[in-house]
Amino acid sequence: MRPDQSATVIQFPTKPQPRSKRKERIKNIDGVKYFSPNQIKLLRRTVRDQAEIDSKKGNVTGIKEWMIIDLLTSTGVRVSESANLRVMDLRLGFGESSIFVRKGKGDISGHVVINESLKKHLRGFMGWKNSQGEPTGEEDHLFIGQRGPWKNQGIQQIVKKYLKKLNLYQKGKSVHALRHSYAVELYSKERDLRTVQKQMRHRSLQSTLIYADVTNEMIQSQVKGLWN
Repeated sequence: MRPDQSATVIQFPTKPQPRSKRKERIKNIDGVKYFSPNQIKLLRRTVRDQAEIDSKKGNVTGIKEWMIIDLLTSTGVRVSESANLRVMDLRLGFGESSIFVRKGKGDISGHVVINESLKKHLRGFMGWKNSQGEPTGEEDHLFIGQRGPWKNQGIQQIVKKYLKKLNLYQKGKSVHALRHSYAVELYSKERDLRTVQKQMRHRSLQSTLIYADVTNEMIQSQVKGLWN
């Protein structure tokens, strides 16, 4: 008998492969996370009231917090973009009403049109900064604290603090939800996706389509009084 015919093939048991510890990402089937118009108004009113109290006491904290909250809710800019804003990025002159966002997500830069209320607030804030002796050169950051320019984490904590105070905070629904809230509200005005795309600085209109979905507020208005 030839050697290859008498050979016995031994099969060793395969070592069981360890299960991946990576958790499956939960998909939000209800669309983007955002706050309702009434919730945003409550947030803005609460921070503005605190700013007035701090101003009377000579405290600078509330004044800066109101400025950042007004900016985030009135423009939809990302936290990192607001922290990176310089004085020269403000376009507040005659016939100008915008801010320039430099190298946002995906290195996309562009202008965001602002309303008259925010323009007036930013002008007043710049005057206040001058009165406080804060640097206001073209390259100086708009938001500066005792330790230098504000960081992303600091802005996130401000938003989180007020959301918790108002019982609006949810895990995974905090500062970035303000951006979504702005986009949802902007789209609800005229149903104009191109306007939303430009304001959000999306490279593709496909990214903007998520805001065209039916919101809870739209559904509530339609089901109200159903069968009554």
